[in-house]
Amino acid sequence: MNKFRLGAVALLAPSLAAAHVMPGVGDFYSGMLHPLLSLDQLVPLAALSLLAGQQNRNLAVTALIAFPAALAAAARAGLAVRQPSFLFVASAAAMAILGVLIAVSRPLPHFAVAALAIAVGVVEGLAVSGEISPGVEPLRFIAGAALTGLVMVAYGIGLVRRLRAEWMRIAVRAAGSWVAAIGVMVLALK
Repeated sequence: MNKFRLGAVALLAPSLAAAHVMPGVGDFYSGMLHPLLSLDQLVPLAALSLLAGQQNRNLAVTALIAFPAALAAAARAGLAVRQPSFLFVASAAAMAILGVLIAVSRPLPHFAVAALAIAVGVVEGLAVSGEISPGVEPLRFIAGAALTGLVMVAYGIGLVRRLRAEWMRIAVRAAGSWVAAIGVMVLALK
């Protein structure tokens, strides 16, 4: 079967597609790819990295440490409990809050950055644990997702902190307003 027909079959029969556990990739790498392939996890993660990048160095490092640690701990704890029903709403609320804070672009207190990083980490971690299917080694999957979170936050911080031109900083603030708008729209639809 040629690639075109195989693609057409995959589009017409979405139940055949393996969305989360990717065969042949391995549990660790599947965990690494998961936050990047789920928009409800990617957008808050990117927003947290932009917000942390707007803060001073110590606060950025706090977010860089707190987020993956909270994600890993919540994902591990999420294996023992049923996934909460409010998770989708919490993710959308995180988008709205983080987006507004990025758009405002003001220094935040240390406890606020730590609390936001932990809250987003817990929401992301519970979402990750809900995606672990039977046959997947949970600790490898969680370690992959936590590593992706660490790298994404680090790159976002580095990106924002290196911006020198004022129009670039304004572009980050505009991106924050879009993230907030997306979060509010998702909340309104829920």
